[in-house]
Amino acid sequence: MSPSLASTRRLARFELQRVLGRGAQAQVWLAHDPRLEREVALKLMNPGADAIAVSQWLHEGRAVSRLTHPNVVPVFEADEHEGQPYLVFEYVDGLTLAQSRKDGRPLGAREAVQLVLGVLDALAAAHELGIVHRDLKPSNILVDQAGRVKLLDFGIAKLLDDDAGGGLPLT
Repeated sequence: MSPSLASTRRLARFELQRVLGRGAQAQVWLAHDPRLEREVALKLMNPGADAIAVSQWLHEGRAVSRLTHPNVVPVFEADEHEGQPYLVFEYVDGLTLAQSRKDGRPLGAREAVQLVLGVLDALAAAHELGIVHRDLKPSNILVDQAGRVKLLDFGIAKLLDDDAGGGLPLT
């Protein structure tokens, strides 16, 4: 995070509240959007990324923003503010599958089937738009307070290129 961001705890119109998670490429904050009066998840790319990486990262956000499905965490915005690239997502209050399974307790059969069906529905919707997730793992599957499954982090996804049969990297 840039020094100015750390001191103000703001980015553009967003008020940063607390860190939700960190990864190799970015960190995710719980933030408040005063314009829309709601909590959001704000993903900030780590400093030092080159222009190509930033462009690809923002392209990923914009491509995934077209994906509207109840089992996918929606992207609301992909932009830069004073050189800081960011993505804005719906904030989902819940745990990742990895977090919820730390106790070693197995899922019940019904719960497991519902979870897998939600993930498969999300992947089918992504594939219909030519988006391949490529990073499906327990830490990229959220379960909200009502037990609904939400797929997130299309960070290494590929957008299929129908003409060439290959793919355009989204990040």
